Amino acid sequence: MMVAGFVLSGFLLCPGCGTSVQPGSDIRHAGYAWDTLRARLEYPIDEVYRAATDAVHQLDLNVMWRDHDGVAAEISTVDAQRENITIDLEAMPQGQTHLAIRAGVFGDKNKSEVIFEQLMDNLREGMSVAQR
Repeated sequence: MMVAGFVLSGFLLCPGCGTSVQPGSDIRHAGYAWDTLRARLEYPIDEVYRAATDAVHQLDLNVMWRDHDGVAAEISTVDAQRENITIDLEAMPQGQTHLAIRAGVFGDKNKSEVIFEQLMDNLREGMSVAQR
């Protein structure tokens, strides 16, 4: 009985822990934990910021705030259900970027993954155009 309570409390304290987005060759680490999707991407922050701003426009999210200075960036949006969605970026060594997406007060894994997939599609599309 005590073990079952311990396991159940772990699920309640950390919903979504252990689940992860299917990583591709351009993603170092990706996962959803503590109500936030986090990934380390093999792209510089400028490219990720551009892909993120394109993604929020493509998904018709209302941009409330955005800022970018080359070291960090933030995009704050509101969706159709009036939930806040925040995309935070942080430059890392060797041209990598740390990405964090949080949808809603308590997190929404599905919304975070939709934004993440659109952002990644934009990055890959940008790379394929640049390689032509």
